[in-house]
Amino acid sequence: MRISAKKKVNAAAVSVVDVPEQKPWATGFEVFKRRIDEQLQMNGFSDGLLDAEDLLPFYRMGESETYVLAALGCCM
Repeated sequence: MRISAKKKVNAAAVSVVDVPEQKPWATGFEVFKRRIDEQLQMNGFSDGLLDAEDLLPFYRMGESETYVLAALGCCM
């Protein structure tokens, strides 16, 4: 099977995108914590502001990321 030049260009463009490495075995909590950390950093909060112990109660209660960020004073 032959790949057209257009598909080769698209494949090259996709490889340029910087996507953080995601572990296929990451737990739901790890993903939740990473997303909260990313949003806090994007809004000017320092890196490592929260520990897992701070976020675990929110995660166990099923709170949304938006709710947690609002509770932390981060406007989205």
